Amino acid sequence: MKSSLSDLVCGIRRTLLAVVALAGLTSSWSVQAQEKTLTLALARSAITPGEETFTYAVPKQMGWFKREGLNVNLIKTNGSTAALQAVASGSADIAYASSLNIAAAVDKGVPVKAFAGLTVQWPYFIGVPPGSPIKKVSDLKGKRVGDISLASASYADIRANLKLAGLKETDVTIVPVGAGARAAAALKAREVDAVDSYSDSFTVMKQNGVDLTLLPRPAQLEKLFSVTMVTSAAALKAQPELLARFARAAYQGIIYTRLHPDAALKLSFQEFPELAGSNNVQSVEAKNTLEAMKIALDDSIPSGGSDPKTWGDWLNLDAGRWEALLAFAHDTGQTDRLLTPAQVWDGSLMKTIFSFDRSKLN
Repeated sequence: MKSSLSDLVCGIRRTLLAVVALAGLTSSWSVQAQEKTLTLALARSAITPGEETFTYAVPKQMGWFKREGLNVNLIKTNGSTAALQAVASGSADIAYASSLNIAAAVDKGVPVKAFAGLTVQWPYFIGVPPGSPIKKVSDLKGKRVGDISLASASYADIRANLKLAGLKETDVTIVPVGAGARAAAALKAREVDAVDSYSDSFTVMKQNGVDLTLLPRPAQLEKLFSVTMVTSAAALKAQPELLARFARAAYQGIIYTRLHPDAALKLSFQEFPELAGSNNVQSVEAKNTLEAMKIALDDSIPSGGSDPKTWGDWLNLDAGRWEALLAFAHDTGQTDRLLTPAQVWDGSLMKTIFSFDRSKLN
């Protein structure tokens, strides 16, 4: 009798364990079945210590995309215009593109929409070698000016600077030279007299022995912001929740990197071993990569913002910021029409995107 009872208990126990195991396996299958794939288009042809580190490498390595039910792939493109083309064609779901390029695309009838902020600063400058006779933008007449590519935001920045200085594009020779080390090599070889690039690119140039003097830029540029998350109008209508999940994980990456830059660097090295210094985190190259990453991060956070708890919904770009940008785009010939914020920006997902607990990132 005791043996029969014991056998019954053991049988029940085995059955329960089997049920629990099956439930766990079913749950795992369910998660895998629900995981959605998104493709992100980066407006660069090479990996840098820029936003791809803190908004892609960090959340991916931390498992935050997976927690959001996402499998995110990354493709590289040759600038903002190319990244926007990837979204418009359906080969990417989301792009990181310059706000000016987004406005120009909408003006031409391309069905894209910015849906989440990524930068709050305008990171582009024109730099010249120390001792150069070029002291202001108008001095560029007859000179060779390097840009990242003719599909990049740096090209738009050059055109804007020239127009505000009373010059035409034909008054200079624009030479695509890439960014960072490639741009530094072009300057060393005297292939260009000046170069237009973004803040962390200038940091990499300095690390490669080219320390440039940045020309004063027009006051209008101080009101602008650059890289913004953009998607197709169709994707925004069809899969808003997926877009919000992506941006939520990316924003947590920004905060985590601000609070834990050394840990974020290691995560970036794991995702992108091609970054300089990845084989030795104590090396000079790794320290240079960290410095460049921090400078890039500064473009995505409020000025002087040391405590993320005080930032508010800092990347929810208000209508005033967009109005200033769109007026600038029209005044400098980037768009034929004076667009309204509603034509370019849809902030309806921002409340959902910011629905996470920042204290858990400390």
